[in-house]
Amino acid sequence: MSRLLQLAAVVAACLVAAVAVACGGTTKTGVSGDAGAALLSSDALAYVSVDGDLSSDQWRQVDKLLEKFPGRETLLNSIRRGLDEKQLAYARDIAPALGPEVDAAVYPGSTAHDVAVVVLTKPDSLDKARALVRKLRTMSDPSATTASRVIDGWLIVSDTEANLERTLKGSGSSLADDETFKDALGKLPDDGLAKAYVGGPQLAKLAGQVYGNGAQTTAVGGGLQTALDKLKWIAASIVAEDNGLKVEGDFDVADGGFAGTSTTSKLISGVPADALAFVNFHGRSAADQLRNLRGSPGFDQGLRQLEQELGVPLEDVLALFEHETAFYVRRGPGLPEFSLVLETPDTAPALATIDRLAKRLATLASAKLGEEQQDGLDVKTLNFGPVTLRWSGFDGRVLLTTAPMGIADYRAGGDKLGDNSAFKDALDAAGAPDKTNGLFYVNVADAVELAKSYAGLGGANLPPEARENLKPLRSFVAFATSDGDLTKTSAFLEIK
Repeated sequence: MSRLLQLAAVVAACLVAAVAVACGGTTKTGVSGDAGAALLSSDALAYVSVDGDLSSDQWRQVDKLLEKFPGRETLLNSIRRGLDEKQLAYARDIAPALGPEVDAAVYPGSTAHDVAVVVLTKPDSLDKARALVRKLRTMSDPSATTASRVIDGWLIVSDTEANLERTLKGSGSSLADDETFKDALGKLPDDGLAKAYVGGPQLAKLAGQVYGNGAQTTAVGGGLQTALDKLKWIAASIVAEDNGLKVEGDFDVADGGFAGTSTTSKLISGVPADALAFVNFHGRSAADQLRNLRGSPGFDQGLRQLEQELGVPLEDVLALFEHETAFYVRRGPGLPEFSLVLETPDTAPALATIDRLAKRLATLASAKLGEEQQDGLDVKTLNFGPVTLRWSGFDGRVLLTTAPMGIADYRAGGDKLGDNSAFKDALDAAGAPDKTNGLFYVNVADAVELAKSYAGLGGANLPPEARENLKPLRSFVAFATSDGDLTKTSAFLEIK
C-alpha cells in the first residue's frame, strides 16, 4: 500500500502543476484522439481521465472563472513559487511531459491490499515524461521505485513490473471496448475537465475482501455487500461552464436504482422566501435493511442498546422520514432559524414518536419540556436555555423549528421560496428539473453575509481579501433524478 500512496503522490503533483500553468494562460496545441483505456485490461476497478490539453476550451473556461476572483494571481504565484522550490519549470519539465490527457487506473487483486495502480499519458517527449516521473518520485520518496513501458507513444507507469503487466490488456479485451465502461462514460457530457469510472462488480469484490467471511461481514458488511452486488457502474465528470463548475455522478443499479422516484416537492410550498438554504429528499422505509441488521446477534445487540438510549424503537424513528423530508435555514433575530418538515399522512404517530424522543432528550440534556398555543395549534416545546425547539402537526405535516414564529411563518401566506427569483435562477443555472429525488440549495451570497454578521457579533471579522474572494460565489445546487436503473446526481457552484 505504501507504493500505491507514493505513486498517487506523483500523479497529484503532476495535476497540480498542470492546473497552475493552465490558469496562467499557456497554450498547447494538438488534441489526441487516442484513449488510454484502449491499452488497459477490461477488469479495472476505477479509471480516471484528466484533460491534459492546457489550451482546451475547458481549461480556458477555468481561467475565465478564476479571473472573477481577486486572489487569482496571488494563488497562481504561490503555486509557481512552490514549483520553483521543487526546481520544476513548466516549459522545461511539464509541458513536453504531458499528453492531451493524463489517465490513471486501479486494479484489484487477490486481497484488499493487493491493488495495482497505473498512470499513462501520450507526451510530446517521452524523455521529458520519464524525467518528470523520476523527479516527482524522488520528491515523494527517494526510495520509491517505478516500472514503465511505452506502447504506441504512450508512457505507462506503475510501481512494479508485476503490477504494470497485470493492468495492460495484452492479448485480452481492453477497457475501452468493454460494454459496461462504454455505457457508463456514454452517459456523461462530451466535454469535461475530468471523467471517472468505477466498475460495480470489481467494487463488490473489493468490499468482500475487506469484510471477509466472518462475523464482521454479517454485522457490518452484509448490507453493504448486498447493495454493491446490485451496482453495475459509477461514472462522474467535472465540467467548467460559463457561470460555474458542474460535477455529475451517475449510478446504474439493478432493481430500479436506489434514489426512489422523482417527484415535485410538496413541503417547499410553506418555506418562506428568505430561506438561504433548503434540502429535501424522498425517503423510503428502511425496515427491510433494519431487519437484516437485526439478523446479526452482534449488531442486533448494538441496535437494542441504541434503542434503550433513545427510548424509542428505531422502526418508529425511521418511519418519520418515510415520505418527503425538508430542512431549511433562515436568518433569525438572534441565532439562525433551523426548521425540519416531515410529510406524514397521519401526524398522531409521528408526534407521539417525537414526544418520546423529546422526553428522553430532556432527561439527558437537562432541558425543560413545555406546551404553548400558536394560532390554535397545540405546540410542544423543549427549552435548552439559549435555544427552544418547537414542534406541531398540521395538514399532513410535522414541523420542528428553533424559531419562535417558525411554525406561524411556514403556515402563513405571502412570499415563498418556490417563487423566489434567486432560488429559481439558481435552479435554472444548475439545470435542475421540476421533479427530483432530492434537492440541496444554498444561497451562498446570503449565507456569506449571515456568517459575516455573526462573526462581527463574536468580535471577529473576515479579512478584506477573503470577503472580496467570496463575492463571486452566488449559489450552490445539487439534485438527483432517476430513470429505471439509472440515477443521476448533479452539483453546480454558480460563479458570477
